[in-house]
Amino acid sequence: MDIEPYARCVAKNDQEGIEKLKQLYLSAAADSLPQGQRFAQSIYGRDVKHVMLLHIGAFQTVMLPRLLDLLQQKGFRLVSLSGAESDPAYVTGADLPSDWGGTFLQQMLRVKHIPLEKDAADRTQELNELCH
Repeated sequence: MDIEPYARCVAKNDQEGIEKLKQLYLSAAADSLPQGQRFAQSIYGRDVKHVMLLHIGAFQTVMLPRLLDLLQQKGFRLVSLSGAESDPAYVTGADLPSDWGGTFLQQMLRVKHIPLEKDAADRTQELNELCH
């Protein structure tokens, strides 16, 4: 099993690779913000209180301050999980498919038969090639 890109870069002390990884992460985060808003608009006709799920690992702890800065720059305001869940959008969802992942909004698009837009950039290959 291959180790994650950040662990590979750290093991090799590849600072250029680490910086590239940071750029890819922030670029993906910046792309996902308006995408979530577009999805909510397609489903509900308005924006919703979004829930941000973070997987905590070494890289995510390094990037959290930058992610929070990005959210602030884009005009997002953090609320508690219960505050986000108070949005009426989250009342629905009992009929979500149990056999498919994706974000809540991606699942709702599928349930409502709204075509899911492709991600702006697939960064998988670039991540897999970092620090080898």
